[in-house]
This record gives sequence, structure tokens and C-alpha cells, in this order.
Amino acid sequence: MTRQQRRTGSGMTLIEVSVVLAIASALLGIAYSSMSSWRRNESTTAFVRSVADLYRFAAAEAVRKESVQIVFLAAGGAGDPVGTALLDSNGGSVPVLLLDDGPIGSAGQNCHIDAGEEIHGLSAPADLNWGFTFSEGAKAPGDSTGIANTSGSSFATPSGAGSTWVAFMPDGRPLGFSAGCGMGQLGSGNGGIYLTNGLRDFGIVLNPLGGIRIHTWNTGSGQWRS
Repeated sequence: MTRQQRRTGSGMTLIEVSVVLAIASALLGIAYSSMSSWRRNESTTAFVRSVADLYRFAAAEAVRKESVQIVFLAAGGAGDPVGTALLDSNGGSVPVLLLDDGPIGSAGQNCHIDAGEEIHGLSAPADLNWGFTFSEGAKAPGDSTGIANTSGSSFATPSGAGSTWVAFMPDGRPLGFSAGCGMGQLGSGNGGIYLTNGLRDFGIVLNPLGGIRIHTWNTGSGQWRS
């Protein structure tokens, strides 16, 4: 018998061992890819839920403190109305930030991020981006604003221009506001946040009365699902 035909101690030829190892390597690669995708989706889902929880916290804090609580989004690189970047208490850039802007009419209540004001920032997974990969701009159910979600935000100012912020008033209701801090009417706080990790698209919709729904894009049906 030739050297290649000799059996190993287990009764397999070297060629058979090579084939088994190749198959095992391929299966491990598939398993690793699946696990990596699962982890990416899980980390994105956790962040999306954190954003929804931040909305709820903002509404509760507005009522508890009788103050205006503002959620700012860094969609498209945006900051607050005067261009202040969204930074956490350690100076790190964050995609979502909650600001306690103080009681209505108080000296510091100006819809801007000022030094010394209380803030809460959310950090996001590194592979998360604003906008969408698969949904092609389709809005999630409940998002009835006239603003395209291309930037990742469909919130609007009272005049109908796009914005990246929403305020929660002392009664807990969400309102849109202008760059000059002019508050809109009831219902103006409706809007959505759109995020993608390249594997799945997510939409977080705030309805006019403050209800929150999380949606994911179903590529099979071509629709959003809750």
C-alpha cells in the first residue's frame, strides 16, 4: 500500500481525515457567522429598548420634577438647536441624550444644552447607524409626520421642518419645538427614530400622546412588524 492509502489508527485514510477537517472547518465558520449576527442583533435590540425606556423615563421625570425634559438625537450628526454636540458626563459622544431643561419659564429653560444641566446619554453598539438598510424609507406604523426618515429621525418642528428632538412637558405629553424653543400644540411630538446594523432595520415610534412602539423590518413580507 502507498503512504496515502495507509490507514490511521482510527481506521481512516489521510484523505478521509482531510475531508472531515475541511467539513468541520466550514461548519465552524458558518456557526461563527451565525453567532456573530445573533450578537449584533441582540446588542442592537438592547439599545433600541434602551431608547424606548429613555422616552418613558423622560415623561416620568417631567411629571415628577414639573420640568421640561428633552430627548436629542445625533441623527445626521445633529446636536441641540444651537449646534452643541451630544456628549455624556464624561465628554464622550452619544447618539441619544436626555436633558433636564428646568421648569417652564425658568432662567435656564431654553431648549439648549447648558453647562451644569442634568443629562443622561446612551451609548450605542459600534456597528449601529442612523437610517435604514432594507426598508427603503418606509415609515413604521404610527409615524405620521411629513418628514422623511432618511437621516434616522422623522420628528418635526411646529412649522413642519425636520428636527432631531422632542420635549416632554410637565404633564408628560411630548411636544415638538422650534430652534427658538417655541413649543408646538398637542400632537406635535409624534415622530420616529430609524436605526440599522446592516442586518436588520429598527423603528421606534413615539405617538402624539406619548405611547412608544418598537418595530423591526421584515424583509420577507416587506413590512414593519411590532
